[in-house]
Amino acid sequence: MSVLQSINAIMERWLGRFLISLTVVMIATVLWQVLTRLLARIAVHHQWALQLAPSKWTEELASFLLAWIALLGGSLALRRGEHMGYDSLYLDFGFQGRARCLRFVQLCVILFGGLLLIGGAMLVSMTLELEQTTPALRWPMGLVYLAAPLSGLLIICFACERVYLAESEEELLMQSATSADRANTGVHT
Repeated sequence: MSVLQSINAIMERWLGRFLISLTVVMIATVLWQVLTRLLARIAVHHQWALQLAPSKWTEELASFLLAWIALLGGSLALRRGEHMGYDSLYLDFGFQGRARCLRFVQLCVILFGGLLLIGGAMLVSMTLELEQTTPALRWPMGLVYLAAPLSGLLIICFACERVYLAESEEELLMQSATSADRANTGVHT
């Protein structure tokens, strides 16, 4: 196992744990929002002297957490090879065409990760410099936007590993092509 694979495996493990934590916090936040709305409606209906209002910060926090989960989760899906893909045209290629296609796609993914990293870093820098804050929580917007450059960096690391492992992927391609050809022709071993 190469150093890059080892580092990526550690990042994958920690990223998975972090995403689980964010998801738990998001679920708790949404449950709190539902509970406070319900209690506020009950208070109004029964004309209690206690003035209850639905929580104002929960919707904002839940939307920020969802953005972080989506961006970082996309990076994790790339690492695990669980991202969506359209392979109908790809399957029509021969072995060499598939190998070239894999390399081209990974280079495009690295380019996308670079754009996300650079553009996200510029956005974070600009919003921190302008001291923009979120409306309800009053958090710096740069912290919210930090998910973009982090995701871009992870995408680059994970896609570089895939390019580095292209030769072993070619071996896997050859094996999968043989089994896919068998499945398409109805030949079973």
